[in-house]
Amino acid sequence: MDKDEAKAILIANLKGSKSKRTPLLTIAEAVRLLINDKEYGSSSKVAESFGVKRQTIEAFEKMNDQPEEMKKMIQEGQILIDASTKLSSILDPQKRVKFAKVVAGLSAFDTRYVVDYYKKHPDLSPEECKKAVFDSKTVTNDIHLIVVPLDADQFDRFRSVSKRMGLKLEQAAKIALKEWVQNQGSE
Repeated sequence: MDKDEAKAILIANLKGSKSKRTPLLTIAEAVRLLINDKEYGSSSKVAESFGVKRQTIEAFEKMNDQPEEMKKMIQEGQILIDASTKLSSILDPQKRVKFAKVVAGLSAFDTRYVVDYYKKHPDLSPEECKKAVFDSKTVTNDIHLIVVPLDADQFDRFRSVSKRMGLKLEQAAKIALKEWVQNQGSE
């Protein structure tokens, strides 16, 4: 690849859409070529010339230094640019490849959480870190609300019954609804 081709690749891929038409490692190679060119000489100058943040250029530059096994995963689309950048913070290349295999296909956020968890618990394996992160995620349940119009007398009677039973209104309503549904099913 020559300098003009590298420029064309960056022009075509750095502005606009997050989806890249050119393989990520080809963009990374173009970035490195321009950083090493005397006209540019730094990631800051390349970023400024192509109207992107320095961090974007540096993220592509880091891809060039990934272990070959990780580069293959990047080429296959299993590891994207954000995940590659976060994985770069794992200094041991063998450990980095192990983590890459475990986080392949995860979102950038999940990858970030798994790697950050590892940094706080370096004695754990990549699999244990992933499990700990996913086990700690909040579980959400659907909640369905029913609005029931009651006149003042009905509401006062319902409130006094729930008070006698030592229940909050929501608890009493839930019990009443469950009993009604059960009675409807047994008829």
